[in-house]
Amino acid sequence: MKIWFDADNGPHVLIMKPLVRELVRRGHTVIFTARDRTRTCELLDLYGLPYRKVGGVYGKGMWNKVRGTLGRAAALAAAMRNCGCAVSFGHGSRALPLASRLLGIPSVTMYDYEWVDPRLFNRCCRTILLPDAIGEERCRAAGIDTRRVVGYPGFKEELYLADAPLAPQAVAADLGLRHDAVKVLLRPPATDAHYHNPEAEVILHAILARLAGRADLDLVYLARYPGQTALLGQYDLPRVIVPQKVYDGPSLVAAMDLVIGGGGTMTREAAVLGVPACSFFRGRNGRVDEQLAARGRLLALANPESIDAIVFQANTNRVSVPKNTASVRIVCDTILAQSN
Repeated sequence: MKIWFDADNGPHVLIMKPLVRELVRRGHTVIFTARDRTRTCELLDLYGLPYRKVGGVYGKGMWNKVRGTLGRAAALAAAMRNCGCAVSFGHGSRALPLASRLLGIPSVTMYDYEWVDPRLFNRCCRTILLPDAIGEERCRAAGIDTRRVVGYPGFKEELYLADAPLAPQAVAADLGLRHDAVKVLLRPPATDAHYHNPEAEVILHAILARLAGRADLDLVYLARYPGQTALLGQYDLPRVIVPQKVYDGPSLVAAMDLVIGGGGTMTREAAVLGVPACSFFRGRNGRVDEQLAARGRLLALANPESIDAIVFQANTNRVSVPKNTASVRIVCDTILAQSN
């Protein structure tokens, strides 16, 4: 069977890797399309996954996002019209279910932040894969059609972190990180996202002010967009490193003593790997982050004053990530079950 995967964002590539491996092991073929943004295509190249590039950055504002989604859906439908795929799969890709509907291909989506607008997925996806942690009550509160929901145990990051060939020493050496420095990864918020709250940017500035003058720290600043590096010049940061190429995300996280992010996959990867993680995401709290915080894995930074709770020190508390074969199996079984 041919299965269509759409990588709409960089982190989706990591999630899809073990699923591709399992589906190929079962004798199926996976065809990728990719949206050219947030280094999605570079990650597919890094992992040796061939793809068709369709669409790119939409721009800020709701109108640009709607126009971009509709345009990319049309382009995807044109690119995949004769692909022969029996089912499509994406991680929150909005253009994919629209394109699949145009082509008469059943579509499955997966995501782990329940407060995204679910209406398109409710209408155009046969199945919505969500972590069990979200639960039926929260799904209803978020407007998700619970009749379409299939749950899986654990966190999505566990799908790939247990088997990830981590190489933190190689990443640290390539970045020029000092052995005796406290290594901090700082990831700005997704300011173009519809759920972005400007309060996160206020906290980001407070964090940079706290890091200023700290010669004992190696700060790795992983910008989401080119313009986000400009604000670094406002602060006295003795050791700041802006990566100039794509690294394997989990290896980069594992090389750190602390990860501070404005939300997103890297913060949760750190929490799952046992690297101290702080989130200054200021959108509506998601159940997954709530659960990680309750377990003491994630520190939520609600305002600039809360950054006083951050501890800057070497981390020796790495954990062994449990192999989540059950979730890989459930996701793959669900994808295959929706084929025509």
